[in-house]
Parts: sequence; C-alpha cells; structure tokens
Amino acid sequence: MTTVTSGFGFAANGNGNGGTEFLSMLAPPKNDLTEYDNTKPHSRQPASIPQVFRDAMSVREEVYGEQGVPLEAEFDEDDARSWHWVVYASVASTASTPPKHMRAEGSTTKEEDTRRASASASRLPVGTVRLIPAPHGPNKYLESPDKHSDADPPGGTTASEKKHPTEPYVKLGRLAVLAPYRKLGLAKLLINTAIDYAAKHPDTIYQPPSPTTMELANLRGQATHDAATWQGLVMIHAQANLKNYWEKHFGFKEELRSENGEVQIAKEPHWVEEGIEHVGMWKRLKIDNGRL
Repeated sequence: MTTVTSGFGFAANGNGNGGTEFLSMLAPPKNDLTEYDNTKPHSRQPASIPQVFRDAMSVREEVYGEQGVPLEAEFDEDDARSWHWVVYASVASTASTPPKHMRAEGSTTKEEDTRRASASASRLPVGTVRLIPAPHGPNKYLESPDKHSDADPPGGTTASEKKHPTEPYVKLGRLAVLAPYRKLGLAKLLINTAIDYAAKHPDTIYQPPSPTTMELANLRGQATHDAATWQGLVMIHAQANLKNYWEKHFGFKEELRSENGEVQIAKEPHWVEEGIEHVGMWKRLKIDNGRL
C-alpha cells in the first residue's frame, strides 16, 4: 500500500486569494480493508483502516447520503483494489465553515462540524475519486434496480448493437465533493489527477492475465490479444443530467469513435442507480509508453 501526499497553491473563484490544498493518493489498500464494516460510518472504523481511505469515505458518505444512498451500499468490493485520491482544504482549527475566499453558496455548519470529527480540522477532506482497474463484471442494474453506483454499463443485447468492449478498461467512480466546495474546480482537479496518473503508469494500473490463463483462453477460442495490454480506454458512470459536463470538460463520449470515424463503442442503454438515471461514457487516453 502506498500513500502519496502533495501540496499545491489554490486560488478560489479566480479572486486571487490563495488557500492551501493537499492531494493524497492511496494505492489499492487490498487486505488493509479486511476489517472495514460497511454498516458503520467512517468515524467508527477500526484503526487498521488507512486514514486516507477513511477520509475518502467521510466525503462519500456525506455526498451520497444527500442523494439517498444507504450507508451499507457505499463501501463495495472494488474499494480494496482501487486507487483513491482525496483533496483536502486547509482551514483554521476553530472554523466551522470554509474560509471566506473558499466559501460557496449553500455552505453548511452543523453538518460539517459532525463530519469533521474523524479528521484534523486544519486538514479537511473535501473531495474524492477512485480508479478501478480491469477486469469488470456485468451491469447488475439490468437485473435489479436496488444496486449501488459502480456497476458496469451493459453490453450489447441485439445483433445490431456493437458489443461491450473486450479490451481492458479502467473505470473512474465515486467522484464526490462537499457542497461548500463544489464551485472551486476540485472535481476537475481530481479527475485530471486520476487520468494523468493512469496515463503515466499504465503497467501499474493494468496487470495482464498470466501466460497460462491467456493460453487457456486461446485454446477455448477466446480473444486474447486485446487482454494483453491496456490501451488507454477509460469509462465513467455519469448521471444522465451531467452528460454534457463530462463531454465538455473531459472529452468523454457515449459513443466512442476512432480518428477515422469508425464506431469503437456504441451507445449503450441507460440505467437507474439509487433512483438516478446513469449513462456509460468513454474516453481513450494517450498513454506515455509509446503503445498508442
């Protein structure tokens, strides 16, 4: 397990008043999350749980709780194998709201005071995102409406639809920023940081199947070439009303096309997660090792 923390200057709302932000990355925690109890909030987890992960959960619990997601559904089997990023705000130890230069409309006070109990008030976790490596399973939401928010998008269901990609892809999810900090560009910071990390560390992000597994697949007539390398494919589960945001700011598309206009991934059916319509969107990164 690796935790990396970096500091950076931050000017909120373009007014030139700098606040200090910190960004931490937690590599896949794996067995360090064995004792995590999804029936309890982050503040009641055992000390064995990495602090950065508890900080990420503090943000996720508040943000997704606002949307009606039950606590038990917030932690899932992908958390242990994912990379996690948390952005922190540096605030006065006596402050119950963000500094004026970082404050947005709709700021809360009592809710934030409660949530801060497990974190230093001078280093407040305010945003998070995670990156899930391949492989990914089928979309459970096609079978049941009562699942949580990181099921994979559905594959093609008719002969006319282009099937769900067989090549490895990584998935961004659990993007969450506390309400008072949502107009400060932190969502863009988190997404761009995760994307940049993946592009610069493709061999870390994706470990191909073993030669034995590949040979067995080949003997069964299954395609193995696509599984050998990660070719920069990234997907996100976007709330349908934010589809234009993901397309405009990050270049994700419902229908992914090659440079010559060939459809590589067709639009797939939308689905409902916790009462919210979602859509699968795709992007191909130019990774740094010269394979693309």
